[in-house]
Amino acid sequence: MTRKIPLLFAFSLVFIFSLLMTVFGIGGILHNRALKTEISRLSHEQTMLSIQVDSLKRQRDEASSEDALKDAAFKYGYQSEGEQVYYFIDEEQDSNSYEDRIPRTFEPGGSLGFSGIPTIYLALASLVMAAMITLCYWWIQKKRRHTYELER
Repeated sequence: MTRKIPLLFAFSLVFIFSLLMTVFGIGGILHNRALKTEISRLSHEQTMLSIQVDSLKRQRDEASSEDALKDAAFKYGYQSEGEQVYYFIDEEQDSNSYEDRIPRTFEPGGSLGFSGIPTIYLALASLVMAAMITLCYWWIQKKRRHTYELER
């Protein structure tokens, strides 16, 4: 009887800790689901941003064409009928120079649904659960012995 209790405690502690780590741990099932959701959200956001970048590049290319510059000069009053407008385009400037001027900052979006429970908390919870299982087993065995002795 006394050998069974430490064995039961040890096995239940290992089993419960493993189960809690698998489900609620930092690398557990719930954490991985939250990471997959975050990855899909970031992928969608990246797609939308790349579409916006392509659109802005196209607008920039269209705005720097000769006809677009003449239309803008006439629209904003820089050119009247019969006047000649001069504009200068830097031929050496490529698209990379615009991208170099954009400040790149990364702000982690703390929108993870579940980031995993720290291991120490899972260890404490499994310790408490294993102790409860062991105490219940001990109490049931004690009750059985007591009722068995009363029946004799």
